[in-house]
Amino acid sequence: MIQRNAEIGTRCHNQLSVAPPAPLESGTADGVVCFAGVDWWYHNRGHSECQIMRRLAQRVPVLWVNSIGMRLPTPGKSEIMWTRYARKLRSTLKGLRRDECGLWVYSPIFIPRFTARAVEANGWLLDLQVGWLLRFLGIRQPSLFVTVPTACAAAERRRYVKTVFNRCDAFSEFPEVDAGLIGNLESRLLARADDVIYVNADLFERERDRVRHAHFADHGVDFEHFASARSLTGPVRAAPDVIANLPRPIIGFYGALDAYTVDLELMIRVAREHRSATLLVIGPRAMDIDPLLKEPNVCYLGPVSYELLPSYAAHFDVGIMPWLRNDWIAACNPIKLKEYLALGFPVVTIRFPQLSPYEDIVEAADDTDSFLVALARALHERDPGVAERRRERVRHTSWKAVSDGVGQLLGLGSQ
Repeated sequence: MIQRNAEIGTRCHNQLSVAPPAPLESGTADGVVCFAGVDWWYHNRGHSECQIMRRLAQRVPVLWVNSIGMRLPTPGKSEIMWTRYARKLRSTLKGLRRDECGLWVYSPIFIPRFTARAVEANGWLLDLQVGWLLRFLGIRQPSLFVTVPTACAAAERRRYVKTVFNRCDAFSEFPEVDAGLIGNLESRLLARADDVIYVNADLFERERDRVRHAHFADHGVDFEHFASARSLTGPVRAAPDVIANLPRPIIGFYGALDAYTVDLELMIRVAREHRSATLLVIGPRAMDIDPLLKEPNVCYLGPVSYELLPSYAAHFDVGIMPWLRNDWIAACNPIKLKEYLALGFPVVTIRFPQLSPYEDIVEAADDTDSFLVALARALHERDPGVAERRRERVRHTSWKAVSDGVGQLLGLGSQ
């Protein structure tokens, strides 16, 4: 449930067909446009907007517009520049498709520039495409859920029943972006939105007086998806073949490997301090991790689908979150924390502001040395009662409750 100014709780190639529209009540939305911050086809679907929108798609048509990004990858900084270009091209060529979860996913045509003039031009271009798609899908009274600030101009060009800004990060702190441009777009969205959803309490407190209606919405967790993969009392399911014979214990991390979030030097220290263990790393790389891969006890799998992720992570003996200490991390609220807790294993993390409600059930550290001490302690944990307390803390933190609350903000009414 969402309370104002309070805490909120395989693609398919289907035949494109739309049911005839039904009469609408005034002020009620009959569909949702989502200007997403990620690409549905290539990013992890554990992201909050993915979790929310796929649930809302069971109620009304949802048009998911893949992210147009906020900056161009640059040589020497974005290590997979050409990979990202190719990936975006493949995504764009997919056009409009309906995913098996019910979402209508569209990769828009846009100008790959991030200047004030390009943002305004893209606003016109995006709105033109959205208008065509809304008519095709039979959506007459859409509401808007917007995450990526560069979609601001498109959001301003059309009247929506409700506009909700998903303020999931302080995007102007993102490395390589034009901080002035992105900050201005964020301010415009804050002023435009009927409701703004925050996942970081500090950012919520700083901006709540600048917006019409501010809501703190802590992340949910797909509890059964993760908890069912790992028994706390009986044997764990058989490991996937690729990790079945790795030396134990397994110190695990999954998630995007980005230069602005992950402390690579800390991960190298972890591998060196625990030579008899395996450091298992899962996720897409957007930085040079070759120095880490030179360590003989590091196993890097690359990306694993959200559907299969628990079957791998269930075999972690300890889960780590080796964050950098910067403004981006200070404004984040990692979904990974609750997923780790649902799996039940010990968690060791660099401290960040949103961790405070969970510090009694995780090992929190402020620097490399204290992180290594906490990790050694976690590797020797043998109390099954502690694992159960971790799991119980997030058992009732569901994405359904969050998505139901967002649906009300979007004018979809009660389910």
